[in-house]
Amino acid sequence: SLRGYYKTNLSLLDDDVRRALFPQDRPIYTKIRDEAPVRYGLDSNVKNCLLGDGCLIEGDVEGSVLFRGVSVAKGAKVRNCVIMQGTRIGENCDLDCVITDKDVVIKEDRRIMGFSTYPVYINKGAVV
Repeated sequence: SLRGYYKTNLSLLDDDVRRALFPQDRPIYTKIRDEAPVRYGLDSNVKNCLLGDGCLIEGDVEGSVLFRGVSVAKGAKVRNCVIMQGTRIGENCDLDCVITDKDVVIKEDRRIMGFSTYPVYINKGAVV
């Protein structure tokens, strides 16, 4: 379910869950897609997040999972979200309890709010 997907992704923010899923004595091998490390803007603020390679963070991100190549513009606030690969979040956006599929564009000054029991889902490639 969507709720289960959301809850499971955010559970990865817990160190114990990550250690159980990715034990050091049993490494997981996957196709390598190296990108530059996460870049943080001077005014960015990030707390308790998992961020994939290639992300550009210029706003505030808290309690969220961001996949590879996500950008968060200045003044944007992203809380309790699962943001998939290639999503772009514009300036002064406010997102809470949102799941975006790949390559979503959220234009500037948007406010999207869900609940932990009913997150908002945005389809692949959508422009909001």
